[in-house]
Amino acid sequence: MGEGGPCLINDDYNSTTLNLWSWNNEVNMLYIDQPVQTGFSYDTLVNGTYDLLQEVYMPMDFSNGIPESNLSFRVGTFPSLNSSSTTQGSMRGAMALWHFMQVWTSHFPMKTPKNNKIGIWANSWGGFYSTISFSYFARQNELIKRQEGDNGISSIGHVLELDGIGIINGCIDPKLEALQYAEMAIHNPYGFKAYSDDIYQEAIQNFTKPEGCRDLLDKCRALAVVGDPNYNGDNQTVNEACGEAFIFCYEYVQGAYVVSANRSAFDMAAPVLDPFPDYKPAEYFNQAWVQAELGVPLNFTPTNSMVNAVYTTGVGDAMRSNITNLEYILGQGYKVAMVFGDRDYRCNWMGGEIDSLAAQWPYGDTFREAGYADLVTNSSYVGGLVRQAGNFSFSRVFQAGHVAMSYQPETVYRIFQRAMSGSDVATGMIPVAALHSDSKRYGKGKGTGIYRTTGSISVRNVTESMPPSPQLDCDIWDPIHRCSEQQMKAIADGSAVLVGAKVIEPAN
Repeated sequence: MGEGGPCLINDDYNSTTLNLWSWNNEVNMLYIDQPVQTGFSYDTLVNGTYDLLQEVYMPMDFSNGIPESNLSFRVGTFPSLNSSSTTQGSMRGAMALWHFMQVWTSHFPMKTPKNNKIGIWANSWGGFYSTISFSYFARQNELIKRQEGDNGISSIGHVLELDGIGIINGCIDPKLEALQYAEMAIHNPYGFKAYSDDIYQEAIQNFTKPEGCRDLLDKCRALAVVGDPNYNGDNQTVNEACGEAFIFCYEYVQGAYVVSANRSAFDMAAPVLDPFPDYKPAEYFNQAWVQAELGVPLNFTPTNSMVNAVYTTGVGDAMRSNITNLEYILGQGYKVAMVFGDRDYRCNWMGGEIDSLAAQWPYGDTFREAGYADLVTNSSYVGGLVRQAGNFSFSRVFQAGHVAMSYQPETVYRIFQRAMSGSDVATGMIPVAALHSDSKRYGKGKGTGIYRTTGSISVRNVTESMPPSPQLDCDIWDPIHRCSEQQMKAIADGSAVLVGAKVIEPAN
C-alpha cells in the first residue's frame, strides 16, 4: 500500500488512490505476511495491549475489563507472541510457505492466469528468505517428479510451476557483503563520508581479525553443517554460535555507520529520524472498517520484536544464509533480478554487486564480463545502470533508499515488468529468453546467442548528487525512529495533535 501495491493511502489515512505503478498491472500478486505473527498472520488469537512508544505487545486477560486506550496505548487482538509458534528461521519459513502454496493453488483458482508460473519478489531480509524459499520450492518439485518424498512431504504434493525471483535491496550472503559496508560508508556514489579513516580500518579489522566477524561466521556455518544440516533451528549450540556471529558482525562491522554517521542506515540522504517511507499502512489496516472489509479477526502488526529476536539472535538466520541457494536458482535457469537503490546502507548495492559477481553458474563468466548499460525508465529519464547476462540482471537504481520502489516507483516497475516478461532490463525491447538454445534450463545445450549488456565493467565511479534531507515527519506507529523527544513526550501525555497518525503539534 506504499510500494508496488494496488493503492496508495491518502493523507487522511482513511481512503486510497490507485497506484499508477502497481505491479498488479502486470501480474496476479499475492502478498504474504511472513513470518507468522507479523502483519495479519497469526497462530492463535489473544487479547492484548500495544505500547506504541516502546513498540511492545503484551497479552492480557480482559475478563475484568478493557484498559482505556490513549495516543500511545492501544488494545486489540493479536497473535500469541509465543516464540515457539513462529518459524525458526528462513528454511522453516520456506517450508511453511510451500505448504501454503500447495493449498492455495489447489483450492483458490479464482482467476485463470495466462500461465501458472510463480515468482517470489522480496525486499531486505527477503534476500535470505526469497532465495531459500524459491530453491526449496524447486527442489520439492524435483522430488515430486521423481515420486520421492522428503519425509513424506513432497510425495503428496503437486509441482508448482516456477518462474524466478526478484531481490530488492536484499542481503544474501553476509560473509561476501561484510567488507562492502566499510566501502559504502566511505566510497559511496554520493560523496558522503560516514566516518573517519580510522573507523574504516577498524570496521575492516573487526571482520578479518582472529575471532572477528569472519571467524564467527565460519564457526556458525561449520557447526550448522554438522548439528543442524536441514536448518530446523532446534540445535541450541548452533543457534548460540550463529546468534553470537550476528551480534558481533552487525554491531562492529555494519554497526560502525549506525554509531558514527548521524544518517539513516536505510537512506544516506535522510536523518536518523527517517520519515520515509511513511507508516500510513499501519494506521489504515488498524481501522475497524478496513479489517471488516478484509474479514480479518485481529489487528495489523507492523513490527514484532519477538519475531525479530527469533530471526536475528535466536537462530542467527542471516549468518547461516549464503550464496549457494542463489547459485542453484541460476544454475537451473530461472529468472533472477537483483535491484538495489544506491542510497541504502543496510543492504547496499555494493554488497549486492559482490554477491552477483561471486555467484558460480554456467554463464557466470559471461555475466562478469558483461558491462553496465543505461537503465532506461522512459524517454526522458535514465533511472540507473544494469548488468545482465541471460535471465540474470543486477540493477543499480539511482536516488533510491532501502525500499527502492517507494523512492523510484516507475524505474522499479519497469525492472519488474521487463524481468517478469523475459525482456532485457535495460530497455524492455529485447526478448532475452528467445536468445537461449534452451530457454528453460541453461544446463542443456548452452546457447551461443545469450544476451548480455555492454558498457563499463565497473560503475563505482559513477556519482550522484546528494539531495536535501527530508523534513521530519512524526508518526505514532513508529515514534522511536521518526519523532523528536518533544513529540514523544507530547504523545505520552496526550497533548499531541494528530491528523490520522501524523503528529502535527508539536511541530517537527
